[in-house]
Amino acid sequence: MIKQRNKIYYILIILFGALEIAAVIGAYAAHYYTKTRMGMLRHVIYLNGKWERLVNIPAMKWIALVIVVILIIFACILYKKQRKNSITVKVAAIITTAISLWTVYYLLFYNTVIHRAYYIVSMCFIVMTVFQHILYYCLYQVKN
Repeated sequence: MIKQRNKIYYILIILFGALEIAAVIGAYAAHYYTKTRMGMLRHVIYLNGKWERLVNIPAMKWIALVIVVILIIFACILYKKQRKNSITVKVAAIITTAISLWTVYYLLFYNTVIHRAYYIVSMCFIVMTVFQHILYYCLYQVKN
């Protein structure tokens, strides 16, 4: 039973690791093509205006910040509850915290004036943060 559970966690680790890498690639692609291609820049400016009309962006931003901060607190609690001193879980905790703090920094200090693809990249960062926290939880369950 435990081996089967660990297999499921290993599959989830690989799956969410790949999805996290895909989110990073998506954020980089949106940033790169917005800077280098005029058509992509026009499309992103059009999408920004459309999203600002349809959705309450400041409220969504603060909700995302609260969720990320709650995830950081949850990861810190899991790290404190750790029974074994596994180097893998420690490194995963550090990476999880770093990614989460970078997401909080990006959401607080960037905007569409500084970075035109802000909404797309911030969505990618939030998804990456959630996937990293799921990955950290799976590693924590396997190692403890």
